[in-house]
Parts: sequence; C-alpha cells; structure tokens
Amino acid sequence: MNTTASVLAELSAPPVPAGLLDIAACLAAELGLAGRLPAPDGQRAWLQLDAGPAVQAWLIAWPPGTGTGWHDHGGAAGAIATVAGELTERSVVAPADHDYGRALPLPNATGHVRLLPAGRGRGFSGRHIHEVTNEGTQTAYSVHVYSPSLPLMRHYAASGETLVLVGVETREDW
Repeated sequence: MNTTASVLAELSAPPVPAGLLDIAACLAAELGLAGRLPAPDGQRAWLQLDAGPAVQAWLIAWPPGTGTGWHDHGGAAGAIATVAGELTERSVVAPADHDYGRALPLPNATGHVRLLPAGRGRGFSGRHIHEVTNEGTQTAYSVHVYSPSLPLMRHYAASGETLVLVGVETREDW
C-alpha cells in the first residue's frame, strides 16, 4: 500500500502542472484531511502540508461566500484538488510576453469558468491568473500545490473585460 510520503517520493521528475495535480490529488485523498482544519466562521483558513522539498502545499477551508479575488502565483506552476464541497474557478492565461503593468483581457468579464467538485482538480502553468470562490452553502476544502514555492502573488481587479494589476505580495508579507 502506498502512503502519501511514498507516492510523493516516487514523483522524481521536475513538477509540471500534470505532476502537481498528481501530488495535490494524493494529498487530498488522505482520510480525515478536512478535519485537520476547522474553518472559522466566515473566513478562509489554511494549513501548510508537507509535500517534499520542491513543492509548497496548502490545505484551505472555504466557508460559503468566501473567495480569493483575482491573483496569480508569481510564475509558479500549481494545482488545485477539491477535498469536500465545490469551488468555482474563473481564469485566464497571460501571454508569455505579457507586461504585468498593462491590462489583461478578461473575456466575457469572467474568463474561463470551471466547477471543481469534491474529487476533481486541475493543474496550471505559471502564467495562470484566477479567482477561486465557494458559491455553495457548505464549507469546501481544497489542496493547493505550487512549484517552485510561491515567490510572490500579484492581485488584480476586474474592470469590464480587463484585469488590472492592483498590488503585489511577497513572501515577507505572509
């Protein structure tokens, strides 16, 4: 029987979105994982998980009506796996040559919309910009993994059919 640690150890290739999704799914499958992080009323909560030296991982609790706002992961690739409940993700991908000081197109004022119910997930590249929300009536839980570890996060505001950079957080801000 494979343990989470043994499966993570077997993933020796440099993490890419598909490999990161494997790691997120493996962590999300841990029995009782959501119980390790009771959600405070009305606020998201998070707990860092051990995913090895090349990957940063978090368990996040999402009470109903909570979300992230539009953001990216500073060039890190990542993955999300929903443990319980359902999340909604809206996303766009920045062109490789995008100047983050310029507005980015946001098609239909929403970007691509995905539902991520329990047991589902997705990997994404370092050019991924998204917002994640819990639009349901019960607390949702998800595992998020990144490689390399998050160097920074850029935050955006939607303005019609564009996203505009409004701030940057670095590791020192966390």
